[in-house]
Formats: sequence, structure tokens, C-alpha cells
Amino acid sequence: MKIAVLMSSYNGEKYIREQIDSVLNQRNVCVDLYVRDDGSSDGTNGILHEYEDRIQVYYGENVGVGSSFMQLVYDVPGDYDYYAFSDQDDIWLSQKLQKATERIEAEKEIIPVLYTSNQILVNEKGEETGIRYKQKPNTDYKQILCQNKLAGCTMVWNASLQRLLQEENRRPSKELLCNRIHDVWVAMVAAVTGKIVYDLEGYIYYRQHENNVVGVRNVCMWKQWMDKVKNPSLRNGRSILCKEIYDCYKDRLLNFSMENDLKCYGFYYQSKQLKKQLLQDKSLLLYTGESRAFFLFKVGIGWF
Repeated sequence: MKIAVLMSSYNGEKYIREQIDSVLNQRNVCVDLYVRDDGSSDGTNGILHEYEDRIQVYYGENVGVGSSFMQLVYDVPGDYDYYAFSDQDDIWLSQKLQKATERIEAEKEIIPVLYTSNQILVNEKGEETGIRYKQKPNTDYKQILCQNKLAGCTMVWNASLQRLLQEENRRPSKELLCNRIHDVWVAMVAAVTGKIVYDLEGYIYYRQHENNVVGVRNVCMWKQWMDKVKNPSLRNGRSILCKEIYDCYKDRLLNFSMENDLKCYGFYYQSKQLKKQLLQDKSLLLYTGESRAFFLFKVGIGWF
């Protein structure tokens, strides 16, 4: 199998060499690694130069993690069997990509298929500290919308999904990618147009350290609220996501119920009828973990 692995780097000199080696040492698959450096100011570029005879490197200005990864999705050649995201600071077990492609192949599907998996947690020294999920997380599109549990660094997808992601008229806005980043977008596209396969086994050492852009951490609801007060662009990420998914993929949605939900969630502020429908949708509380009163308040002030 030919697999394109997409990595965005940014000031990753401490761990990136170990991760590049683990990607290049995958067993029983043919791997091409594409790295886009997002304006590093440390020694990352020097390390990337050392590998330039074995990997493809793009050097760009700082656009943020979401836009950087998606730029790789758009630029990578379209002749691979599979595609995968890689963070700069993890370590892959040698069978990671083989296991992922075997699971996708087992589905025998020509529709868009996204594989994601569990993660073995390690500290800065690479010492195991546990497993991320004891039970399979929900992969429903409403779960991804409200509180995504699928990590981009575990994602592998087929050529059918890649073709959709690359189409110019189906791409997310820069505004959205500053709010919800690349992994949420790819997971949502897969959930509403095809299938998501989750592997409870983990084949990645998911390194937790103080400079993680996204990691396993306790999220303070109060801090999230204050961030939204200070930054208007963070206030309605869910509705922006639904609006853009609906606009870009309404011709590929799996069913009418999904179309109705996305239209309601994405455009509720434009219609009293849609806003009433959203306020009455109790199913979302199962995914947000919020109280009904808090949910009603957020919708009421337009922060959904």
C-alpha cells in the first residue's frame, strides 16, 4: 500500500527527529512523508534539512495548526492508496499504518472511510502512563460536533475521502480552522458522507508535555467561557462548522435527518423556526455534557 503521511511542524526540535524515524520505519507499507513547517524559529528546520533526501518538506509562514495540516491535504499528490496525519512529537509503533489499512480494507467499501484509534499515553521521557480510552468513544457526527474525541494523529483515510477533502468547493474557511482545526473537519466530513472505523487498540505513543497544541488535559469550563468572552471568533464554532459542512457537502449527506440537523444547527440564528427547533433538541445535551439551562443560554445569546 502507498501511504502519504502529512505532518505539520512548529518549533518541534525536541521530539521531531524521533517521530520522523518512527514514520519512516513503518512495516509492510510504502510511506512517503510530507512535512509543512509552519514558520518554526528553533532548530526544527535544520533537522528537516537532514531528511530532505527521504521526505518532502515545505517551508511556509505561520498560519496555525489547522490551516497548516489542511494545506498539506490540498497539496499532496492524489495517487496514494491512503493518507494519514502525524503530529511532530509522538512515536508510532512499527505496525501502526499496517493495522490501519487492514481495518479499512476489511470494510470493503468504496465510500469515504476514516480510521482512528486509541492512544498509548507517554510522558516527556517516552514512559507509558496509561491508555487514553478504556471504551470505544462515540464517532457520531453530533459527538464530533459537540465534543470531538477522535485524535488527528491517529487518522488514516482512503482515496475516496481524500478526493472529497481536496475539492476546492468543499474546503473549510480559515475562520473555521482557527476555531475547530483540521481533525474535527476531516472527522465531520467522514461522518456525514461515509464511515468512521475506530480501533480500541493503540499503535501510537501519544506524548504529553507542556507544549502540546492539543492533548489530554482537564478542560476548565470557566476558562473556555472567558476565552469566548474575550475572543468573538470562539463563540459559535459549532454553528460555523455545521454551516460549512452543510454548504460544502449537502449533496453527499447520508440521509435527510442529517441534512435537517445540520441546516438547523448551522443557520438557527437566521430563523425563529430553526432556533426553536434547536432549543427543543434535547439530544445534543448527551454530547455536550452541558446542563440544559447553560445550553439554552448559549443558544439564546448566539454562542452555539
